[in-house]
Amino acid sequence: MPQTKYGVISDLHIDPRIIIPTIKILKQKGAAKLLVNGDIGGHYGSLENSQQYTAAILNEIGKSGLESFVQPGSHETILGYDPVINHFSVKYPNIIDALKNSKMQNPDHHLVFLPGSDFLCDGEYQIGHDQKIPSGKYIILEDKLIPMSTLDQYVVMLSDETTREKIKGAMQYTNMNVLKKLVTQPEKTIVVCHVPRKFDNPQTGVDMAHFYESRVYQRGKKEYISRGVFPAVAFDKRIARQNNTLVYSKEQSDEHINADIKEKLYRAGCDAATILVERKENRGNENLRQLYTELEITKAVSGHFHESSHQAHDSKGIPVAQNTLTENLFWNSGHLDAGHCGILTVEKNKVSYENVIIQK
Repeated sequence: MPQTKYGVISDLHIDPRIIIPTIKILKQKGAAKLLVNGDIGGHYGSLENSQQYTAAILNEIGKSGLESFVQPGSHETILGYDPVINHFSVKYPNIIDALKNSKMQNPDHHLVFLPGSDFLCDGEYQIGHDQKIPSGKYIILEDKLIPMSTLDQYVVMLSDETTREKIKGAMQYTNMNVLKKLVTQPEKTIVVCHVPRKFDNPQTGVDMAHFYESRVYQRGKKEYISRGVFPAVAFDKRIARQNNTLVYSKEQSDEHINADIKEKLYRAGCDAATILVERKENRGNENLRQLYTELEITKAVSGHFHESSHQAHDSKGIPVAQNTLTENLFWNSGHLDAGHCGILTVEKNKVSYENVIIQK
């Protein structure tokens, strides 16, 4: 039975030059095609720098000659990514823009793409489940969404000072319910999405995240206000303490934290307090879980959560070994900043994975 091998990469935030040895090694391991699953762009000081960053990656992918399916994740901006993918998908016919080609149908398997992310890190490619918002590009003008006909329309509006003050941003919205039309044969379908569905196995899940949550507590209110989520690797507890910010460890329950903060506010006579709470838990998308279950999707490739890089299991959370053909696989192919990528092998309606580490 013939096999198809896909090299899979995502989460390349630091140095685009790693794409060169990555492609070389994936080719050596038999990859005939590439899945580029988001976070190959973002804010890099200026619009020009952002475009150049993504261009450096796509140019190497184009030169590789490998048929490559490319989609954004949680960091890409519309002006920083869209013109670049448009340019290189014309320059190199082997680059396929997944925003415009959401399904690739092969005799033994179907690839279905959900571009973007549910949690954006300054990005503008949003995945959601709001039935009232169809997939498409929008300009966020004050409190309403205006369909974006072309990028030129957006640029013209930004160039007008009066209009620019009213613009809150832009958004490419992907309504995940489109899967109901795209998935026609679940047993053949592999969903490629930057974000995974929600799971319940915090130690081995493809959606396991280690992070700090910023919370604001106010005297007399039962609930806290969450202000943001920060990766644990990017956080320094010493700096937080120097700034008089209370830090609670992941071993401490919300019940304990709530009671402790209320007591401290009462004793200090303060009206509010900002704290940081360490957490390690599954952060996948709950709506995707429901949708995958409804559509009987049992094969998906994701990235996004760096802490769960190279983890793999089935829909019940039971680990799946490398190089084992299976009809049930959820795999985090790894973040390339750490040298993590992989090979997805498809044979008939079964898949297997191989974790690959690029030595820096």
